[in-house]
Amino acid sequence: MVAPFPNNPHPMSQFDVQRDFDIQGDGIVWYARPQLFFSCTVCPADEQDNPRRHTTLDLVFFTTFEPITLTPDSIMQSNRVPMVYEAARNQIPSLYVAPVENMLGRVPLIPCFLEGQAVNTIPHSYRGRDLSGATADSRPGAGNGATLWEVNIWMWRYGRSLPRTTTIEEAAARRAARLRDSRKQAATTKKRRREEAEQRRATRIHCKMAAPAARPSRPTRTAALIRGQRIENANGAVVP
Repeated sequence: MVAPFPNNPHPMSQFDVQRDFDIQGDGIVWYARPQLFFSCTVCPADEQDNPRRHTTLDLVFFTTFEPITLTPDSIMQSNRVPMVYEAARNQIPSLYVAPVENMLGRVPLIPCFLEGQAVNTIPHSYRGRDLSGATADSRPGAGNGATLWEVNIWMWRYGRSLPRTTTIEEAAARRAARLRDSRKQAATTKKRRREEAEQRRATRIHCKMAAPAARPSRPTRTAALIRGQRIENANGAVVP
């Protein structure tokens, strides 16, 4: 999601957030969805054969999210959270064109579900009201009306503070590579622990099967008498 300002009377270098930005999206700043990025070469009339008079422009086709107020007393709208809608799929979209450098950046949007619907479209009960060009569902739960969104001002305000240094594709590729490495490391650790457990089990079995070593027996009383030795108790008396 982007926020271009195609009708801004001030140049990009003089853009002022307090003056030029309206979070409600009904001023010179619009909420939009880019549909096509393209380059176009223009030149003055009768200068098609003079390449030095040609100028290449980077442009974008986009559709807009229009502001709408359906629940002015809700907790979100009472806290000035903008509600916007995108035209239904069966409506002919309005395409606008603007220079790419006029795009301010990404806008966090969250789907808005009204009346407990499973889809974020304008409910059928709103048919007959003034919807400012939007359309409601043709029947309850049809999901073919204009889609509703709310601007997540908290994520916008407290989210990423620095510009993205890598593309989404590069970040996804890095996450996939880390996942493969972690799975490979987990498999290696599991194999090592299994081998260690088998080695300990084999050692215990070997110890059980081995014959115990013979312990030296103490001289009995009979053997001592045969050798002519005296056996005394703890008091020094001769044991008969």
